[in-house]
Amino acid sequence: MLLPRSSFALLALALSASVAAQSNDRPQGTAVRLEQAPTLDGDVIGDPAWNGLTPFTGFSQLRPDNGAPASQRTEVYFGFTDDALHVGVICHETDPEAITVSNDGFQSDSFSMVLDTFGTGLAGMTFGSNPVGAEYDAQVADEFADWNWSTRWEVRSRVHDKGWSAEFAIPFQSLRYGAGEVQSWRVNFARVIRRNNEISYWSPVPRQFSMYRLSLAGRIDGIHVPPQRRNLEVTPYVLGRANRGGNLEAVQHDDEFGFDVKYSITPSLTLDLTYNTDFAQVESDQQQVNLGRFSLFFPETRPFFLENAALFQVGIPGNAQVFHSRRIGIASDGRRLPIDGGVRVSGKLGPATNLGLLHMRVDGVVDGDPESEFTVARVSRDLPNRSSVGFIGTDRRGAGPDGQTYGLDGSLGLGANTQLHAFAARSNTPGLDDEYAASVFGVYNSTTWTADASYTEVGSGFNPAVGFVARRNYRAVQLFAQRNVVNGETLNEWRPLVIYRSHWDFDGFHESGNLHLESWYIWKSGADIWPSVNFSHEGVKEPFAIAGVEVPAGNYRNRDFEMGVNSAPNRKWSGGTHLVAGGFYNGKRVSFAPYVNYRRDETFNAWAGLNHNTIDLGGEEGSFDVNVMRAGLNYSFTPKVGIGTLVQYNDADDVFSANIRFSWLRSASAGLYVVYNEVDARSGLGEPRREFVLKYSHIFNVH
Repeated sequence: MLLPRSSFALLALALSASVAAQSNDRPQGTAVRLEQAPTLDGDVIGDPAWNGLTPFTGFSQLRPDNGAPASQRTEVYFGFTDDALHVGVICHETDPEAITVSNDGFQSDSFSMVLDTFGTGLAGMTFGSNPVGAEYDAQVADEFADWNWSTRWEVRSRVHDKGWSAEFAIPFQSLRYGAGEVQSWRVNFARVIRRNNEISYWSPVPRQFSMYRLSLAGRIDGIHVPPQRRNLEVTPYVLGRANRGGNLEAVQHDDEFGFDVKYSITPSLTLDLTYNTDFAQVESDQQQVNLGRFSLFFPETRPFFLENAALFQVGIPGNAQVFHSRRIGIASDGRRLPIDGGVRVSGKLGPATNLGLLHMRVDGVVDGDPESEFTVARVSRDLPNRSSVGFIGTDRRGAGPDGQTYGLDGSLGLGANTQLHAFAARSNTPGLDDEYAASVFGVYNSTTWTADASYTEVGSGFNPAVGFVARRNYRAVQLFAQRNVVNGETLNEWRPLVIYRSHWDFDGFHESGNLHLESWYIWKSGADIWPSVNFSHEGVKEPFAIAGVEVPAGNYRNRDFEMGVNSAPNRKWSGGTHLVAGGFYNGKRVSFAPYVNYRRDETFNAWAGLNHNTIDLGGEEGSFDVNVMRAGLNYSFTPKVGIGTLVQYNDADDVFSANIRFSWLRSASAGLYVVYNEVDARSGLGEPRREFVLKYSHIFNVH
C-alpha cells in the first residue's frame, strides 16, 4: 500500500526529531578562561589554576557493562588561556596499587579526549596520556584514529594516594578550527582502567561504536580561540652512516643533510616540503614467507607517508589500492631508494572539502638508472550522515613503465547503523587491456548484529603504477555476519560468526573459496579464544611453487581446524597462539604461531614469537618446514627516551636480520636517533650487510 505524501512528511519529521533528541541527550558544558596558566607538573589537585572550577564528570561504561556508571570517578577540568587549551584530569582510584602502567599506551591505564573542532561530526583530533606521562595523538576520520599523525603539545602526569592525574597543554596553533572568536566544539573524554578492562566515556556511546563516532560526542561552548597564524616549521636533519658488507670491500662512510618544512597555507590546509628525505630511524619490515599464489602486502612505516595517509586511501586495503606509498622509494626487493625530495598539500578547504596533493622524486635502483617521479591528487567532499564522494588520480614517470590511474569513490550513511561504500578505478599502462577495478561494500553495525557484504571486480590488466594489487582477473563476493551476545559475570561477550568469500575468473573458473565458521569467546579480563573450521576450495590453472616445492594444476577441496587463544593482555606475562591443522592444496598443513610478552613496568617490555608451518605436499621433496622467528624488546628511560630492538630469522630463505634503535625525542618525532641494522641473507638474496646510523633533527618554529 502506498503512503500519502503527508505520511512521508510525518516520517521525515519524526526522524528529524529523533536525531535532535539524540543530540540533546549529549552532555554539555562551558569552557573557562583561566586567570593563570597551570603549572605543567601533573598536580591538578594542588594547582591554584584549577581552584574553584567545576569539573566534568558522570562517566558511563562502554565496556564491560555498557551504559552502567563508571566504577571509578573521573574529573575533567577544561579551560583555556590566550595561547593554549588546558585540560586537567583527576582519575580517582580506590586502590592506587592496582593502577596498570606500560610503555605500550594501549595496555596501560589511560585518559584521552577527542576534539571535533569544526563540529561536523566527521573528523577530529585525539590526545591522550597515561600515569607516567606518555604522549599519543591521532587524527580521526571515518570513525578511525590515525596514530601516525603528530603535532606539538605537552602533558605531565603523576600518581598519588587518590589515583593519578594529568595536565595537558595544547597550543591553539597546533589545532585546526573554523572562523569565529568564540566557538563550540564536539568533545568526548575516555578513561581506561586496565585491571578490569573498563572503558568509560563522558558522553555515552553504544557498545558497537567508540568515541570516534563523533556525532555522539558531547558539546563544550565558550571556547575563545585566537585567529590562526600561518605557522612555519623547519626541521633540518644531519646524518652519519657507516656501511660494511654487500659489495663493499671496506667500511663506507656517508654524511647527509636534509630538511622538512611545514607551512600553514590556511588554518586547515598544510604544505609539507621534504628534501633529501631519509627514514633511517624507522623500524625494519617484519619478514614474511609467501605460502600462497598471490602477492604479499607490506604496510607503510615511514612517518612522512603515514601522516594524512587516510586521506589518500581509495580501494580495498591490502588487496586493490589505487595508491600505496611503499611504491615510492622502496624497490621490489625491499631496499630503500634515495628520495631526492617532494611536496605535499593536505587538509581541508572549508569545513567539508578534503584536499591532498603529493609529488615525490626518487633515484634509480642502481647508479645510472633514471629518476622516477610520482604524483597523486586527491579530493573528497564530506556529506551529512557519514557520507562522502571523492576522486583520486596518480601518475608515475621515469624508471620502469609509466602509468596513470584514476578513481572515484563514495560512501552513503543510512541511519545510524548502515553505511554503503563503493569505488571504481581505471589504470592506463601501455600494452595492457582490462585495466579496471571496482567494488561495492555495505556494512550494518548494531548492538546485537554486525554484517557486511561486498562484490569486487579486478581486470586482468589493472596496474595502478603507484598502488598495490594482490591478484588480478577476478570477480569476488564476500559475506560476513556476526551475532554479539553479552554474557554474564565472567564471560563478557560471545560472538558466533560466519564468513564466506569466493573468487572466480571472468571465464567462470572458481579460483578460490572459503567458508569460515567461528565461535569467539571474550572474557572480561581481555582473554579470548576463537575455535573455527574452514571449508576451502583452490582452483589452480598453472603449477606454482611454495618454498621451492611445486603445486600441480588442479581443483583442491579441503577443510581445516583453526583456533586462536590469547591470555589477558594487561598481566605482566601474557601470550597466546594461533593454530591451523588440515588440508592444504594437494597435501596437508599443521601451523602454530605462539607468542609470549613480558611487561615488567612502564619502562620494560619484551616479546618473542614463532610462526611454524609443517607442510606435506606429497613425494620425497614435498614435506618441509617453514619457520619465521621474531623477538624484540623496548626499554623507556623516560617517556621520550628509549631503546627498541627487533631480531628476526626466516629459515625458508635463511635470512637473519637485526634492528636496534635508540631515540631521544625533543618534540613530536624530532630528536636524536642511533640505529644499527644487520642483514645476513645466505641463500642468494645478497651478501651480509651491516649499517650504523647517527641522525639528529630539530624543529624550528618560525612564526
